Amino acid sequence: MRMGVVSLCLGLLVAWARPSGAAEGFTDTFDLGDGTVVVSNGQANSSWVTVAVMLQYAGPTTGTAQVSRVSQGVSVVLGRRVFTNVTSVVWVPEGSYSYGFGDALVVWSTETDGVLQVTRRGD
Repeated sequence: MRMGVVSLCLGLLVAWARPSGAAEGFTDTFDLGDGTVVVSNGQANSSWVTVAVMLQYAGPTTGTAQVSRVSQGVSVVLGRRVFTNVTSVVWVPEGSYSYGFGDALVVWSTETDGVLQVTRRGD
């Protein structure tokens, strides 16, 4: 139930934050695995922007999460959050970061028991 409420809130936030006339987004869910998830653009003739990133943990946890963009081998930290006793962390970019062919969004978390949801839209 809690995951559903958080997902609904994230959906409302994404709908509110996007500019009028912007293309609809799509969301992918990934297991946190070892704590690092890489979402790369392998399509030569397309690009996308990140709308939101949400980490959902199995229970209250304390740790650190980081979102980075890798382009042409250069990694840039876009956001970093240190959190205490939470079940989810949401990051919404302040700008529009475009991911072209070969670029990657890298999300890292010290806590690994959970899932990552990445909402993107075509650029």
